[in-house]
Amino acid sequence: MRRFIALLVAVALVLSLAPPSVGAVPDARLTVSDVTVAPDRPITDEPTTVSATVALSAGSTSAVELDDVTLRTDDGDRLARASNPGSLSPGDSLTVDLVGEFDEAGRQNLTVVARGTDADGDDVTIRRPVTVVVEDSPPGIVVDADLVEGVTSPVVVDIGNPGVDPVRNVEVSVLKNTAVADRAFVPTLAAGAEETLNLTVTPDGDRQEIAVRVSYTTATGDRQTTFRRETLRVEPLEDDVGIDVRPVREQQADVQAGGDLGSLLGGAGGGSAGGNLQQDDAEGETPGQVEVAVTNFGNAPITEAVVEPAGEESLARQFVGDLAPGETGTVTVDLSEASGGDIDVTVNYRLDREQRQTQTTYEYRPETAAITVTGVDMQQDGDRLVITGNAGNTGEASVSGVVVSVGETESVSPAYPQRDYFVGTVDGSEFAPFELTARVDDNATSVPVEVTYRVDGETFTERYELPVERFEDSDDGGVLGSLWPFSLDIAGVGISVALGAAALVPLYRWRR
Repeated sequence: MRRFIALLVAVALVLSLAPPSVGAVPDARLTVSDVTVAPDRPITDEPTTVSATVALSAGSTSAVELDDVTLRTDDGDRLARASNPGSLSPGDSLTVDLVGEFDEAGRQNLTVVARGTDADGDDVTIRRPVTVVVEDSPPGIVVDADLVEGVTSPVVVDIGNPGVDPVRNVEVSVLKNTAVADRAFVPTLAAGAEETLNLTVTPDGDRQEIAVRVSYTTATGDRQTTFRRETLRVEPLEDDVGIDVRPVREQQADVQAGGDLGSLLGGAGGGSAGGNLQQDDAEGETPGQVEVAVTNFGNAPITEAVVEPAGEESLARQFVGDLAPGETGTVTVDLSEASGGDIDVTVNYRLDREQRQTQTTYEYRPETAAITVTGVDMQQDGDRLVITGNAGNTGEASVSGVVVSVGETESVSPAYPQRDYFVGTVDGSEFAPFELTARVDDNATSVPVEVTYRVDGETFTERYELPVERFEDSDDGGVLGSLWPFSLDIAGVGISVALGAAALVPLYRWRR
């Protein structure tokens, strides 16, 4: 019994001195020594390359035949795969490029999985996690269009680069069906930049499907393309061009000069209408000039618009040009050579590749001017006769260089100091006072008064025979008794001495 116990102790001692046993060491040991991502800031819908370097440990006792290297998402879905990339001997390595695209921006947790078979036919697998941050894909595309059926219509395309790197050689095309309707180019679109491009398309029907294609080169040199498809409403063509004809207005400044009752009733010669009247700021018409405003009320641009006035005389055309919808173009037309009456104003233009026109009628009334003598009063002292009155313009146009003078007959002759009186300029529907002196004898039955004036550079002279009527002298005698009262009748209207004098002073004050 003791010998058995001693044997057990000896066996236990031997076992305690023996080295401990360890697990089996694999014949092949794979590693993923390095992983890189290009570009370093990948964007959506753009190829992204994950390069993984797979190595076989130098301590491995068996070579490995790589079956595949895959890139998988966090959910286990395969994003990219390289099949049978090669064999590895102990200490060897190889790099595999795994190319994939990401639909959504944000943080992507990926895994590189390398799987192979050693010399004994056993499977060898290694995994390496990879994190990639994906940004939005440039460019962003916004389409705005106002389409009119059958008409070349504008399509406004806004592109933007939300990435952190610029893109270059940007080509933006508008596709109708599969054909390119129009295109434009942007050399470089910087990070965060936007660009607006004006393109066109000619739609058919009441709805039009178009596609905007944007091709560009990324910072890594890759050529990429993205699309934006739209189904847009198409409006029917509206041809609506309006014409408005109106006189040209000009601003008249204040005109005010000194003048008193004495100058009105008998001031020195050389006074003018402007010297005796005050005018407020007002708008006046430029004689013979009209303004033609052409407005495009339609929904499509018109081009090459021309205004053509037509009357009995030949009138000059005026070019308006191109007008977008809602735009107005204005030209000035000279009608000074036209006689009064209806003037046909036609606008010719192009719309939808066709020559079109619209027309209106303008009633042209040329301004006239004429000077007449009104408000006349006469007083005599011996053979000396003093004549006062107004030179009135019965027309709308201004007259200039107005001079009133006494004519000469066998019984009447001009006398100092007012043989003639310079009135100057008289505007339309205005008047200016004058004073004349003459010598008369007992046979005088009328006094000739001549008025000379200019209108549009042409000189006119009017002669008025102012009839006089004698009254018996008063028995009172004296100075008043020696005066001859006269009664003047112009154009059938009798103007008595008392009424003429009473009306002239209030009228003068009212004019001031």
